[in-house]
Amino acid sequence: MLHEFTVKMPLSNVDEAMEKLTMNDFYNLYYDQPIEQFPEENGYGFTELQDTHIELKVIVEAGNDLNIEGTKKEVASILDIPLEDVLYQLLDVQDWQQPFPVIDLKNGWFIQPTLSTESISEGNVIHFEPPRAFGSGLHQTTQDCLQIILSEDLSGKRILDIGTGAGLLSIAAALSGAEQIVATDIEDVETEVLYNARLNDVEDKITVIQGDALSPSFSLEGVFDWIFINIAANEIRDLKGFVNQYLLHNGKLILSGMVEWNYKETLDLYEKQGYSVLDVSQLDEWITALVRKG
Repeated sequence: MLHEFTVKMPLSNVDEAMEKLTMNDFYNLYYDQPIEQFPEENGYGFTELQDTHIELKVIVEAGNDLNIEGTKKEVASILDIPLEDVLYQLLDVQDWQQPFPVIDLKNGWFIQPTLSTESISEGNVIHFEPPRAFGSGLHQTTQDCLQIILSEDLSGKRILDIGTGAGLLSIAAALSGAEQIVATDIEDVETEVLYNARLNDVEDKITVIQGDALSPSFSLEGVFDWIFINIAANEIRDLKGFVNQYLLHNGKLILSGMVEWNYKETLDLYEKQGYSVLDVSQLDEWITALVRKG
């Protein structure tokens, strides 16, 4: 059973409070970092709110014989706060471990998280262990990219997936028949990508390379029939030289992560380099474009 004790406090006090609790054997602590999201030229920016209050959660795993009032008193004593400032609730363990839902891509394909027990009677399934952040398949840009990839016959094609994350776009390309996929990311994601690839029996098609495609020292072997980029507008613009080097003539390019207030300028930049915009799709404010070189 999971027991949750909550204390509201100024954000400026939370580090000291967590240190005190840890010293007294309370280790399962967390709070939601207060941030403010705002639109900016490259999409969205975030700023941390400092002069605000947060709710510090103290999680205790114990049976129903836990002395709840005694634990509340202990937390209050450690933090030197009134007892009534410590709130309690019993957590539903099933809710606590709730997995991502099955995602219906509306094209006969579904993304099924590994913890899901939902039955899919009709359609094609991508099995996937969702990461904790970007790349879960829930984001609008990811779904738009998947709509394009899964509608294409990529048989025999060589694919480059820049900023692969957990590898969802690379896996979709493999399931669409691609012969070889090179998945790159600035982070070391090889274990995660190949784990997800094995869930779909396509690990032999995917090679993972750690590196920054924007770095002058980063290089790859050969050229590609398709390149996927799902990052942000500024990075998409900065990658145009790299793309031009590694994309075959008449090769196709997926550009995603742009927003409705910056995508036209970004696509104009590629069109001036001789690229043709084949299609533009939008989910909420997020824009995805299918582009051809030459």
